[in-house]
Amino acid sequence: MGEGPPLVFIPALISNIEISWEHELYRRNFEHFGRHMTCVQFDKRGIGLSDRFDDVPTMAQRNEDIFAVMDAVGWERAHFLGVSEGAAMAQLFAADFPERVESLAMVNTFLSPRYRTRQTDYVEDQDAPILTVNEIVDRFMSIAAVWSEDPRPMVEWEMPSAIDNESFIRWVGRLQRMSCSPKDFIKQLESVVALDAGDAPERIIARTLVVHVKGDRVLPAAGGRLLADLIPDAEYVEIPGEDHFAWIMPNWREIDVLIEFATGTPVTRTATRKFANVLFTDIVGSTRQSAERGDAAWRALLDSHDRIARGLVDEHGGRVVKSTGDGLLVTFDSPSQGVACGVGLRDALVGIGIELRAGIHAGEIELHDDGDVSGIAVNLAARVEQRCADGEFWASSTVRDMMLGGTTTFTDAVEHELKGIDGSWRLFSVATS
Repeated sequence: MGEGPPLVFIPALISNIEISWEHELYRRNFEHFGRHMTCVQFDKRGIGLSDRFDDVPTMAQRNEDIFAVMDAVGWERAHFLGVSEGAAMAQLFAADFPERVESLAMVNTFLSPRYRTRQTDYVEDQDAPILTVNEIVDRFMSIAAVWSEDPRPMVEWEMPSAIDNESFIRWVGRLQRMSCSPKDFIKQLESVVALDAGDAPERIIARTLVVHVKGDRVLPAAGGRLLADLIPDAEYVEIPGEDHFAWIMPNWREIDVLIEFATGTPVTRTATRKFANVLFTDIVGSTRQSAERGDAAWRALLDSHDRIARGLVDEHGGRVVKSTGDGLLVTFDSPSQGVACGVGLRDALVGIGIELRAGIHAGEIELHDDGDVSGIAVNLAARVEQRCADGEFWASSTVRDMMLGGTTTFTDAVEHELKGIDGSWRLFSVATS
């Protein structure tokens, strides 16, 4: 995806190149890199959409996969970005095949066994504790014990900044299910524990950047500092936070340094104005339903909500901006797309026992380069949804006027004063299909 210099992503332990695009906290990172570079991502052997293995692959075999990916897209040389143990693969590839590597960047990676005893010399105040290999394995095994049934332990340890984002936690469960079975996860874990890049760091000649999150709980920053010392002329950048997956954090744009390092061009932060149709949805009576159904049944129902909703948004050409408690904020290019999606959501979700409120408005919004949106049109769409009766889907007069002559039926409603919005607004109920 994207345009610009070639970049090969080497992923971490868990990945699925289809599912990774479903949630906005993952998607925004891919979209952002794609605005600056031509990016290739893949699932390592044994995970996601790739074939499973019987015998644990060696590092050399794993690097054959990198060759296969580069050959498939016709790249002789590329910039490399490795994450976690994916960066261990990148270390060996860069050392053994320098003619294929334009530059190397690594985020929250680990060290070859020969160097690990030296980490204590690089510990600084407020670092996360350095865990032994056995302690790391024990934490991962506790995650494996509830794999796909309860994704919270994985989020709490590896992505603590998102621990209050229930929609994201549910999606991580889906990512787990679609990445591998519990048995295959354990096989992956065993293969990662055996990874050893040897003396590769000392043999790397490519321009190298080591980035580490200061409070990373999985692989503490002391390892990143040491790695940067081992690699000749490597640069080291430390960013605040605790997440092992840096692109989840609120300050995720600090990883712009990776793009700037590869391209040699500063990344500017911008906001552009564009026309959009903004849809807000919210589940009616979520607190009551959660109490009546029980936590497990309610989570399962919300899983279904998320899957259906995101599927319909994609089908109608929309873009999920973010989850909003028990609902979604979505944008569309045309009002007919947004209205059709809203009707589809209302009808599909009532079939599984979920009643929605939904509101849509059209106007100019500010689109930020981190994927978020703002502006009066966004606020007005939220107010339309808030004025809806339970189970209703309302549209502003702006949307209704743009769709005159179409097949959608709008029922006239009374004028409303919307909180924080000047004047009164005529709102219309979108008829049931």
